[in-house]
Amino acid sequence: MKDTVLDLQALKTFVLGIEYKSFALAAKHQHKSTSAVSAHLKKLEMQTDSTLVKKEGRYLLPTEQGEYLLSYAKRMLALNDEVLETLRCVDLQGTVNVGLQEDFAEEILTECLGRFSRINEQIQMNTMIERYAGLISAIEDGSLDISVTWQGVKRTPYSDTIAHTPVRWVSSSDFPLGHFLEKNIPLPLVVVEPNCLFKQKAIEALDAERIKWKVVYQSQSLGGVWPAVHAGIGITVRTSMGCPAPLEIIKKGLPELGNIGVQIHRSQAATDNVKEKLIDLITRVIKANYS
Repeated sequence: MKDTVLDLQALKTFVLGIEYKSFALAAKHQHKSTSAVSAHLKKLEMQTDSTLVKKEGRYLLPTEQGEYLLSYAKRMLALNDEVLETLRCVDLQGTVNVGLQEDFAEEILTECLGRFSRINEQIQMNTMIERYAGLISAIEDGSLDISVTWQGVKRTPYSDTIAHTPVRWVSSSDFPLGHFLEKNIPLPLVVVEPNCLFKQKAIEALDAERIKWKVVYQSQSLGGVWPAVHAGIGITVRTSMGCPAPLEIIKKGLPELGNIGVQIHRSQAATDNVKEKLIDLITRVIKANYS
């Protein structure tokens, strides 16, 4: 057992399988056959002398031993990426101005910008958290080099859609949705600013189903939305990205909202090596978690 070295590729397959709750989807994500993915899982179970997954309904979930391995596997894979990035980025220097919408701030600041800064201490990183319109304006006037936004109505000359993620109805765990629908009482909505993309999606979907609604709480920031939803003032529309754990996704009773794209914007067509490395890291993290 002392000489056993866990296979990073098998660990990656295991992590993806648990996150997708399906090793068939993990195989598709990695462009591998299901037999290859099954072999990875069997190899890990042999190496650890443990049963790592259990079946519940249609899904595969981690066992207690699998939960332990999942935690370590994520750290090992992150360390692997950090080692490679360090070796590839030793000579990078410069300044990068990055803009993010609030939804992406915690995920990208923690997993991307923090890691990038640790690896490249000589790089000056300036970060701005702003709403969609402000970020687009900053890209257009050149005050930002890179920006990550939801896919909105306005396109910038140098932008790419890097992922799509489902839009969800979000509420507190005890919100009485059935009461509002059965009594035909206007559904209370908690939203961000008047021109929010998610607010428009919600209104269009409710109007199409002739479900009454009213805006009961409007905040200038996402940070003001979550406490209002948690307090039961109303429901909101967002993605799972950055959604606080106490809140719940509403799965039944309301119309589907489709997907929304995640975009990376650049202030100019050609960027230097520093910015390209950061764009690549952000793209990989978002695709891995939200594609």
